[in-house]
Order: sequence, then C-alpha cells, then structure tokens
Amino acid sequence: MNGLKQIAYFGLSTLLLKGLGFALLPISTRLLSQAQFGELNFLVSISAIMSLLLCLGLPELLFKQQMKNAVYKQALFRDAIILCSVLSALFVVIMVLFTSSFSVLLPISINKLDLQLLAVNLAFSAVLSIVFCFLRYYEMAKQLCFLAILQGVGQTLLTIILLYLGYGVTGVMVSGAVSSFIVLMISLCVIGRTITISFNYVPWNISYKNSLFLLSIIASSLFVYANNGAENWFIAASVGKEKLAQYYVAMQFAVMTSFTFEPIRMWWFSRRFNELTSCRTRYVSLCELSLEIAIALCAVMLIVAPHLFILVLPQGYLLNSWLLSSLIFIVVLRHHSDLLNIGCYIHFNALFVTIINAVSAACVLIALGILVPKWGVLGAVVSLVFAQTLKTVLFVVVSQKLENLAFSIQRLVPSWLCFISVFALGVSEITHYVIWQIAALVCLIGVLFNKYQNRIMAILNQYVTRKAHG
Repeated sequence: MNGLKQIAYFGLSTLLLKGLGFALLPISTRLLSQAQFGELNFLVSISAIMSLLLCLGLPELLFKQQMKNAVYKQALFRDAIILCSVLSALFVVIMVLFTSSFSVLLPISINKLDLQLLAVNLAFSAVLSIVFCFLRYYEMAKQLCFLAILQGVGQTLLTIILLYLGYGVTGVMVSGAVSSFIVLMISLCVIGRTITISFNYVPWNISYKNSLFLLSIIASSLFVYANNGAENWFIAASVGKEKLAQYYVAMQFAVMTSFTFEPIRMWWFSRRFNELTSCRTRYVSLCELSLEIAIALCAVMLIVAPHLFILVLPQGYLLNSWLLSSLIFIVVLRHHSDLLNIGCYIHFNALFVTIINAVSAACVLIALGILVPKWGVLGAVVSLVFAQTLKTVLFVVVSQKLENLAFSIQRLVPSWLCFISVFALGVSEITHYVIWQIAALVCLIGVLFNKYQNRIMAILNQYVTRKAHG
C-alpha cells in the first residue's frame, strides 16, 4: 500500500476518533459536574504516565530495530507482546492489592474502584499499542483503521449510555476497559498466525543492548510526561478540581490541533529511520514538508478552535482568550522537537534524548512549583512554554551535532512568520482580527504551494493517471 493510502487510512481513523472524543465534550461537561470532570482529567493524567511505563519503550524499539530476516522481526514483535502482557498483568494485581495506599498519595480524592478500572484499561491498552505497532510497521493501515474505529465507536457509545444512566466517572472507566479488551482480542486474532513463532526456531530476541535502549526511552518518556502532564498535578493541588476541569477542556482543543497532524506523524515515524538510511536528501525533504504541514495545521486551528470552544461548551468552562492560543503555540513547538531530533535517537542508545528531556523536565517542575501557586493556570502555561522552547532548541542543536543534516532555517522562516502573525492576532483580539488571521493563513498556503508545487502537481498527475487507467 502506497504512502498516500496509508495516510488516508490513518487520517480516517484519527479524524473519526478525535471527532468522537470532541463530540463527547459537550455531553460529558453537561452530565458531569466540574469537580467530576476535573477528577476524570486527573485519571487521564495518571493514565498517561502509567501507559508510558507499561509500554516499556517497546514501540520505539520495534520501529528502530532493523533486521534483514523478516522472521526475526516478527519474533521481536512476539517477544514485545509477551513482555508487555506479563508486566501489565503484574500491574493490575499490584493496583488491586494496594489501591488504598496509592490513593493516599494523590493530591485530590479519587474513587478506589475508578483507579482499579483504570488499571485494567491500561493493561489492555498497553498490549494493544504493541499490536497496533505491528499493523503500522507492516503497512496494514486498513486493519488498523477498522480496529481503531471499532474501539472508538464502541467506547463512545458505551460511555454515553453509562453517563446517562448516572454512573459518572466510573461509567467512563468501565467503557474504556470493556472496549480495550474486545478490540485487543480481535486484533490478536488478526495477527496471531504471524507472530506465533516457536522459541525453538527463533529464541528470545530482546537483548541486553535492547534493554539499555528501552531504559533510556522509559526514562525519557517520564521526563516527557513532566513536560506535558505534570501541570495537572500542580493545578489540582493548588487551585482544585474545578480549575483543572477548565484547563483540561482548553488542553483538549489544543490536543485536537496535534491530532490533525497525527495521520502524517504515524506514517512518517514508522518509516523515518529507513528513509534516513536509504537517502539523506529525501529524508530532509520529507521532514521539512511534514514540519511545514504541522505549522499550517496549527495556524488553521488557531483560527477555528476558539470559535468551536465557545460554540460547544457550557459557559462555566470559558477562561481567558489567551489560554487556548498559548496551548496551540506549545503544540507547534512540540512538533519541532519531535521532527528534528533523529540524531539523538540513532546515536549512543538515545542517551541524549533522556538527557534533554531530563533537563527540560527539571526546569518545568521547578517553574510549576514556583509559578502555579502564585498565578494558577497562567503559571502552568508560562512554565510549559519556557520548558518546551528549551527542549526544542536543545533537540535541534544536539541532533544536528550528532547527525548533521541539510536542514535550512531560511526555508522555514516564511511559515513561522505567518504562524506567529496568526497567533499574535488571536491573542490581541484587535478589531476584525479574524479577517487578518485568514489573510495571514492564505499567505502561508501560498508560500507552501509555491515551494512544493512540483511535488503537488506530480501527485495530482499520478492520481489522474490512475483514474484514467481504471
């Protein structure tokens, strides 16, 4: 399956899943109190950090590890699924036995049953993420699209039913666990024959060297969480569940901006190591194209998201106009650090990924500890902007030192100028600012079309030729 079809299937599943999540916002914000919605957000924050630990960095290893023999690659997936399953089962047992001890450590009160249901959901989801990596690696985008949509639709429908029946946050936890279990069973049936390779034929494939790489990815992932998620703990502890609920809703709209880029990200991240190995010039070209698409999508969302926010949410969730634009600004910084960091991943077992994320995490935790108690949500946003800027600069500089690639700042300047114009207009809210934002966006689209018109015309001609030949 070619790249365009892959992106189309990834795009369909991502668009539908995010659309379902977005559709749930006006329902859940009306059926749950702000305190309950803040509690739900905090559970999601716990889910984010625990999923990083349970996945063990295995997705990165599966995409990075190059093997000439296809059977050995399939055996690596087999071992990853087994390892993740065992760890997830142990996690559920520990959580069930020590729920009370764990809940005492949290900054807000959480229902013990909700924590246990979350653990079950996380266990199934962790294994499912490895299966989805298999589908992405072997370009089984159609199957991945079907399974992701099945999970999303099933979970959404069950969530709505349980919310209307009055089960509240517990209902949301139940729907997540049930849908993850069903889709995991189906997905294992889909790939079962491929990964059932005898250990007599191919022994355990995760080596000591792999373990060092995994440890660096796990540590780095924890530092990433500190850069994007730890603020929830500080907001909950300093200003309460209600403010956390308001911040969470704004963050969801910012995350929606990130998800508009998800189809391209999923396609690119599964092949970028291969592209770098095969042709460095093509790698640079595709990486810059992906980054400029990401910037353009963020510019579009700077215009659209604030109006959707006002349209779909209850009045009690509306905070200052600068909040959503600032969170989208953080997203575009994150795109740069994600796309321009490959040198840090392919040298020294990704040690510099861990170091950079650790430096950024330390800075953001210090800033959150100082600013959130004083400024509340504003302090959290300032801390995140500072830490993400530092992280982006470090990743770009160190990655280029380790793996010098022919990226050009000049080629990216026009996109950045247009984006900053849209951002500044949105924050200032001058008279008729939307019109000026649209004008800046049109300029950005014009710049991108002029830069990539040969590639765009080649794709269109290829599409027309295929249609003509039936």
